[in-house]
Order: sequence, then structure tokens, then C-alpha cells
Amino acid sequence: MTMQADLEQARRYERQGRSDEAAAVYSGLARALQEGGDWPTAIVVRARLARVLADSGNSAQALRNLATADQALARLPADAAAGPRAAVDAQAAHVLAAAGRTAEAARRAWAATTGHLALGDRARADRAAVHAAKLIVKDAGPRGALEPLRALLALLPPGDGHHRVAALLAGAERRPDRIYDVLVTDIDAPVWGRLAGALAVGAHLAVGNGVAWNTMLGDRSPEADRHLLERDWGITGAAGWREQADELLKAENSDPRVHAVLLQRRRGMRERDWREAIVAWAREYDFEDAVIGDLFAIADVVQRYEARFRADGLLAPDGRVDSVHGYDYGRAVNLARWGLNARFCDAEAAEEVVLRAAHLAGQAYDSWTSFSTGYILGRMLKFDRGEFGEMYEESLLGHRILIEDPESPWRLLAWG
Repeated sequence: MTMQADLEQARRYERQGRSDEAAAVYSGLARALQEGGDWPTAIVVRARLARVLADSGNSAQALRNLATADQALARLPADAAAGPRAAVDAQAAHVLAAAGRTAEAARRAWAATTGHLALGDRARADRAAVHAAKLIVKDAGPRGALEPLRALLALLPPGDGHHRVAALLAGAERRPDRIYDVLVTDIDAPVWGRLAGALAVGAHLAVGNGVAWNTMLGDRSPEADRHLLERDWGITGAAGWREQADELLKAENSDPRVHAVLLQRRRGMRERDWREAIVAWAREYDFEDAVIGDLFAIADVVQRYEARFRADGLLAPDGRVDSVHGYDYGRAVNLARWGLNARFCDAEAAEEVVLRAAHLAGQAYDSWTSFSTGYILGRMLKFDRGEFGEMYEESLLGHRILIEDPESPWRLLAWG
């Protein structure tokens, strides 16, 4: 095969998610180019190999290949180094970002921007500038990013890159001076359509974590999401991820007694009648009095939360919560994102979970508001347990952001 054919094959493997095969082609091609004396091209291919390795979660090997490319680049004559340097800087930004070295990544993306501008390559300069801007916001926070973003914007001629960096700057100027509990929208990801609407079902957690709601891949490293999945979910691989995703889609991750209690309450039912319905249901299954007492306790806590929801404007004066399955469905969306970034599933499997979760949520609720109250009640019953503590205040803030912010997907997208 010719060099161009090899490159096309490697890129095809990348698009298909076949990272190991893409890496093998790039590695062989880089070696052949070095042996043939074409060091500038070999360096660029080596940097691309590092990017593929980083994208597949092999950060250590990616960094080693990047170091090799940087060392070889330093030995090139000045008149031959400009093009390879800009290309290597662009790939280095992705490799370093995947390794969690965000500040270094931002500097390399900035260098790629200026390098490509000097070479007259506007398209690559625009891509590098947008990447640099995102990394700057991630590293410095919205307030700390303002001056660097303005300086970056001043470098760019009018065009797509200028427009997108300006949008990131405007977003940073609007955002509150905090990392969490903020609405973030990825300007490079869709905000309309079926997948965007499904991702919006996971927006409570996205807002709480201060990450973009509308992208399948977050801005954390694969290692960070693998650590999160192991720490919070006990997931260490693809099988565990699939098992947890299925549990969430079946709404089996939360206490089943809560759902059973809510099912016994019909519209307009008085509290006494609700308790009688709970007893009748429990007797059908021969539950002991102690279990019935636990069910009554759950009903009492539900009513306390509903009263607080009404006082805080989450529910109408006569409103109530009929299902807490939304908490599992909302988490399923985010579990799909984390699993994809952790390389525990492919894009097709992750999207299937997201779309399925949204479909189930659409069957269980009739609006973003009713979904949100179901999500919050499910979360409170699992973790807050009637304390109305910090977790409740965070959830209330997230609800208000998503219901009131004019840029919220819940304001822009129809339910279901």
C-alpha cells in the first residue's frame, strides 16, 4: 500500500472505532517513514498515533509517543519544522487533555492556532482555537478564562473559529462564578433533535457537575470516568457497566418499596384511604406488620417532600409525584456517557441506553417539570432521607436553572 492508502486506512479505522487497528497502521507507517528519511511526515504521523492511543484510554503509551515526536521535532531544521510543529501541537493538546494535564493542553492548542495561522491554514487554526478556548475555560473556570479568551479572540480573523470562540467567551461571561450547578452547552454538539432531547433527560446531573448536557463524550479523561464508575458504582469493566445500565433502565436501582407505595395512591385519594390501600396491597403478599410500618414511613416522607416541593414551587398547590423512576432514567443517561468515555461501551451501545432512558421517561411523565420532581424525589429518598440538607438545595437549584434559564434544553425542547 502507498503512504496515502495507509493513512486513509488508519483514518477509516478511527471512524469505525477500531483504535487498536488504527494505532497499528500509524505505528508501522511512522516507522517506515523514519527508515525512509522522511522525518517531518514521520513526526506528524507519530503525533497522530499518540492521539489515537489517548482517545482509546492508553494515556501512558500516548504520552511516550508524543515525547518521541517532540524530541524528533526539536532536531528538525527550522525551515522544515513549522508545518510539523503546528500539527504536533494540535495533537498534543488532545493527548495532554486526555491525561488530565489541561493547562499544558491549552498552551499546545494555542500554539497550534498561531502555527496554523502563520501557515495560512485557516481551517486547522479555527479547530485548534476552539479547542484551546474550551481547555482554557476548563482549566481556569469561566471567570479566570475571560482575559485569555479575549486575547485568543483577538488573534483570529473573522470566520467560523472567531464566531465559535466568541460564543465561548459570551458563555463564560454569563456563567456564575462557580464550577458546579451551572448550565453548560457544548457549542460543537447538537442542541436539537432526538439525541439532544434524550441527553436533556440527564441534564440534572450535568448541571450539578458543571458539564455540557448535550454531548455524549464529556471533557474528563477516560481515567477520571473509570475512577468515578469504580468508586460510585462498583463498575470496573464492560460487563459491570452493562449490568448497571440495564438495572437503571428497568428502574431497579432505587428502593422498589417507594414505587409500590406510590402506586397505591390514586388521584384525589385522602391520606387515610392511601394507608388503607397500602395495607390491602401488603396483605396480598403476606407482608408482616413491620414491613407495613416501613411502607407507612415511606409514605410519610413522600408527603413531607411533596409539601416542601409545593412551598418551593416545584409542585403546584395540588400537585404530587406519581413516580420516582425518573431518577434512574436520568442517571442512565449519564452512566451511558461515562461508560463511553471510560471505553466500557461503544457509541452505539451508549446512544441506545440514552435513547431508551428518554423513551421510558416519556412514558412515565408528561412534562419536564413532572420528570424533574420525580427525579428529585427519587434522589432525596435515596440519599437525603428527609433531612432537606445540602443535597436538596443543590437539586432545587438545578431544577430552577433548567426550568428558568432561557438557554436550557427544557425551555427549548418539547417533552417526550
